[in-house]
Amino acid sequence: YAHHVAEPLDAQAMRWASQRLVGTHDFAAFGKPTQGDSTIREVKAAEWFEKRSADEKSILIFEITANAFLYRMVRNVVGTLLRVGRGELSPDDVATILGSRDRAEAGPPAPACGLCLVAVEY
Repeated sequence: YAHHVAEPLDAQAMRWASQRLVGTHDFAAFGKPTQGDSTIREVKAAEWFEKRSADEKSILIFEITANAFLYRMVRNVVGTLLRVGRGELSPDDVATILGSRDRAEAGPPAPACGLCLVAVEY
């Protein structure tokens, strides 16, 4: 599963931006609670990895680990980080968006076709 992005992306800026998400924050700008009212979540890791495909094309992989996720949180986070990669936002803008708690400030959701749930831990 993958989401193809045709234009070049600044992977380093995306890495810096993703680090603004690590920690316990109110993620209301990135999703809605699946149950209850709390939008506070703890992101333990949020990292981009770069790999090369068989034809030497660059493939970016985003891995995020948290104590729980909001509805569409990962898709909205990835969509926002893609805006950073395109140069539409700076890495620091991600912290500002996070603090705003306003869903309208974050980027559009990334398509679900590129997502893969790797594990659920208790």
